[in-house]
Amino acid sequence: MKKTNKKIFSLVAAGVLCLQLAYGIFVGTASAASLTNTSLRLDRMKTAQTTPFRLVFRTVSAGATSVAINLNGADSSTWTGSSGTVNATQTATGTAGCDASATALPGTLSASGTGSTITITGVTALSAATTYCVTLSSATALTNPTVGEYHPTVTVGSDSTTIALRVITDDQVVVSATVAPSFNFVLDANTTSFTANLDAAVVRQTTARTITVTTNATNGWIAWAKDLNTGLTSAAAAKTIASTTPGTTATLVAGTEGYVVSTEVTSDAAGGGTVSIPTAYQGTAGNNVGSGLDTTFRMIASSTGTAGAAGDVVTIRGKSAISGATPAATDYTDTWTIIGAGTF
Repeated sequence: MKKTNKKIFSLVAAGVLCLQLAYGIFVGTASAASLTNTSLRLDRMKTAQTTPFRLVFRTVSAGATSVAINLNGADSSTWTGSSGTVNATQTATGTAGCDASATALPGTLSASGTGSTITITGVTALSAATTYCVTLSSATALTNPTVGEYHPTVTVGSDSTTIALRVITDDQVVVSATVAPSFNFVLDANTTSFTANLDAAVVRQTTARTITVTTNATNGWIAWAKDLNTGLTSAAAAKTIASTTPGTTATLVAGTEGYVVSTEVTSDAAGGGTVSIPTAYQGTAGNNVGSGLDTTFRMIASSTGTAGAAGDVVTIRGKSAISGATPAATDYTDTWTIIGAGTF
């Protein structure tokens, strides 16, 4: 009888022990799971570089109120850098999105780092099966170790996972580019004439010609002009209607011989400069003002900066007055040479 009781007792004890082991196994499995969708993005991957970083993870269970990162992880790799200044508190900012659908890590967050371990505290209890994102925004949140692969372990409450990081020699590509200098200078036509016969009773003007300039010259551009005859010349009449003094403003008067050129700004294209006309050559279709040209190039317009795609446009006209004694002829002529250059 005693042997039977002893045997029964042994069987009961063994059963209790099995239940305890089974309970421990099942409880342990339920309370510690592997995190999913976990990534740790270094803002800089270069060796010896200090860097902020961003952590994304998806919870399995609910209730965690802390997040820890062990940069040395569970393998033989050794993180020889540091987690910022030892014992310093880093700024942890819950960040939604993170290049994927995520929830900002909730709470009043702070993060402390010593050596290779970082702990984020102040976390509000997390929900199960939720993707969270948090950024340690300090420029010295981490100091990267030597080149190689490392395997940090991320622990959220009782759940964790080990991931891989890579530190490389250099993570930047220097981009270089050249913008070639450009300068375009266009005359709208290469002939012009007075709109009616020259007459001692009125001052006549030519049909307007335009100069269009486009350039990326940062200091702008300049236009110059000269003429062939220093006036309107007739071979048949052996007569020149002389230019007024070049570079000096003149106002023509009907009945008195004179010949000038005037320019005005038609369009100041979007760009970095302002188009202007030298005082002597400022004139419009509505007045008889201008200045003479001769065989020396005279500046007739300029700009202080670049000219956009529409171009800076300047209008140029000839103006002439004659006297009652100016000889008749049909071959009065002059030739303007108009040039320009960019100021780079």
